[in-house]
Amino acid sequence: MQAHRSQLTRRAGFTFVELTITMVVLLVALLILSSTVSGMAKQRAVNRETALAVAAARNQIELLRSEDIAQVFALFNSDPSDDPGGAGTAPGNRFAVEGLDAEEGAPGGLEGEILFPTVDDPVNGLQLREDVVLDVLGMPRDLSGDNLVDDQDHGDSYFILPVQVRLRWTGQSGTRQFEMATQLCRFVKA
Repeated sequence: MQAHRSQLTRRAGFTFVELTITMVVLLVALLILSSTVSGMAKQRAVNRETALAVAAARNQIELLRSEDIAQVFALFNSDPSDDPGGAGTAPGNRFAVEGLDAEEGAPGGLEGEILFPTVDDPVNGLQLREDVVLDVLGMPRDLSGDNLVDDQDHGDSYFILPVQVRLRWTGQSGTRQFEMATQLCRFVKA
């Protein structure tokens, strides 16, 4: 009976090896949990930045659509000399997005940019052109509705206006970019 009691006593506690293995397993589980929580926090920040960028791009497109289409190119291109109200009176092609940090070296420190199919001609300045090759905007294409794709400036004669909104910022995971493209079209009342 005493031999039986001695076996029970030896098995009643943990050995040092069992305790060490248990501690290692718990430590690994804790490291996995902390890594997961850290990754989730970083992903939440990335998702927040992306949501801000998407909302800003949509807002800019809606702003463009709310303007008289005949004035959109002049109002939102990068050339202040053709602004309808005089040089420097239009919003231009750059815009800020609250909650995002512009990438280093961004013009004016602004995250957003509005792009059209343009060519900067050394003699005639910025031109809206049909012959520009931009796959994202479906270019080249007829913008004036005359069934020809030419190399002329259509800044005053476009029927269709392809637009790209691009945002670049520095976020949690480095430099990021979001782009959205659409086209504006004049509707002719019958």
